[in-house]
Amino acid sequence: MRERRREAGFTLLELVLALVIFGMIAAVVYSAFYFGHRAVASGERSADENQRMRLAEEMLGRQVRSAVYYFAHYDDEDNVPFFLGMPDGMMFVTSAPQSRGGTGLAAVSYRLIDGQLVVEERVNFTPKDLYTPSSDLPVQRAVLLAGFTSLRFEYMAAEERDLGWVDRWDARDEDDLPGLVRVTVEGLPYFGGAPWVREIPLFTRATGWGTNDFQDPPEDETEEELQGTTAAPGESPDNDAVDEDEELAQ
Repeated sequence: MRERRREAGFTLLELVLALVIFGMIAAVVYSAFYFGHRAVASGERSADENQRMRLAEEMLGRQVRSAVYYFAHYDDEDNVPFFLGMPDGMMFVTSAPQSRGGTGLAAVSYRLIDGQLVVEERVNFTPKDLYTPSSDLPVQRAVLLAGFTSLRFEYMAAEERDLGWVDRWDARDEDDLPGLVRVTVEGLPYFGGAPWVREIPLFTRATGWGTNDFQDPPEDETEEELQGTTAAPGESPDNDAVDEDEELAQ
């Protein structure tokens, strides 16, 4: 009797092994795709946070450094310097606005609202509405920072540095602008929870510009030396200059 020919096909064991191998390959491919997708998403979030931090630091630093010694009217008083600093915000006039192509003047305020640092900017302002702005004035508003646990502003005088940092600055009482502003933000994910601290000098105060006392430009040193050694007609020469001339003559 002739043997029956074996039909071509797979056994159940071979089918199970093939399914196991296919599942392992699919798991490896999916894991690689999943981790790759997470890395791309994490990189995009990191780049977005980096860009936001750079924007916040550049904008805050530029506007504070460009703060203007601007005079306001308050309670029928003229020529009151405008700068109001608090632990959770500050108000001043800057020559580096975000609008108008970064030119001109703008009244800006930084405020902590609902756990976010919000910046408000007004280009249409008058000395009378700086300390008491009206609620119906047009204001441009944007969220500068978010996702932190705490934020505080501190201020230091330009001259009396030994007084240290204070958490409030009212130019109406100080009759001056601060020399430095320090911003401390804690809990930002970008820094891994480490505090973000920036100390920003006011160039107006650092250079001595914009004060309410008129300042003559400094004279050239050679002119000062000539004025100190040369006597005017009818006046006796300086004693030190006479002594130097006598020594040279000997």
